[in-house]
Amino acid sequence: MILTSLIILLLGAASAIASPIKRTISNGPVINRDFPDPGLMRDSSGTWYAYSTSSSSGLVPMSKSADFVTWSTPVNILSAIPWADGSVWAPDVREITTGHYVMYFTGHRRGGPVNDHCIGIATSVSPDGLFTANSNPHICDLAHGGAIDPSGFEGPGGALFLLWKVDGNSIGQSTPIMMQPVGANGFDLLGSPIQLITNDPIDGGVVEAPSMIFWDGWFYLFFSSNNFNTLFYDISYAVSQNVAGPFTKVPGPNAPFLTSGTRGTAGPGGATAINVLDQFVNMAFHSDINGENASGGRAMWTVSNVCLGGGVAKAC
Repeated sequence: MILTSLIILLLGAASAIASPIKRTISNGPVINRDFPDPGLMRDSSGTWYAYSTSSSSGLVPMSKSADFVTWSTPVNILSAIPWADGSVWAPDVREITTGHYVMYFTGHRRGGPVNDHCIGIATSVSPDGLFTANSNPHICDLAHGGAIDPSGFEGPGGALFLLWKVDGNSIGQSTPIMMQPVGANGFDLLGSPIQLITNDPIDGGVVEAPSMIFWDGWFYLFFSSNNFNTLFYDISYAVSQNVAGPFTKVPGPNAPFLTSGTRGTAGPGGATAINVLDQFVNMAFHSDINGENASGGRAMWTVSNVCLGGGVAKAC
């Protein structure tokens, strides 16, 4: 009887230790205003930061949170861009080293055609900004439709990479997701880019907004597909056990990761996933405020502690 009780006690203690953090979708906007394409970061102090596409809150609005629940009023953190005009799209910020933060963003090259979108770099000593943009664009690909939606990734061995979308749909072409190694400063390009995935008929003509994490032997490449201005916009993902692929898009019933109607979302997309010290993964994404399309703005929602295992991801 004593031995049985001891076993039960030990099993109960082990279960308590293994119990996960509460997993949940925010069930509503955590930033209840236009805050599209949120780039998510958790700095070394444990503070969460989110950065969005240009809006009335600024060229690159930033909001922060100590608990991933309550977020500050967005403020602008990017100064003028020497080579670009108009709005900034889909910024992503990474803490490369203490006191060195790199922002990847999309801008329209001044004087170029309407689809002359390039990836730019801005840096700051603080995640609160101000960030200062480099004098010239970093990656341009006008011949194939432009380069947009940059996202940083640190591999399990510390290697740094930059991902982006070739905006081929701007000229009726495919939309591959590319990746290229970068140097220790977080942005010097190394080697040559490789293609991770591209759009298939099921994707509604586009894959975009890449965000990669590594978890327990698997690389998860989250992306959005279909037209962003419709309720068909979604968050899906592809997986590989090698950072360079090949990546396989996960089919149903294990994908898409999020579609319209899930916990009240509408056109969910533009997600960023963050692996926090191999302990849990959180995500931020946008959802249409009017429940129909992007015309009424897109608010930021979150997923706390994404369920991951064996190449399957779920918003539990």
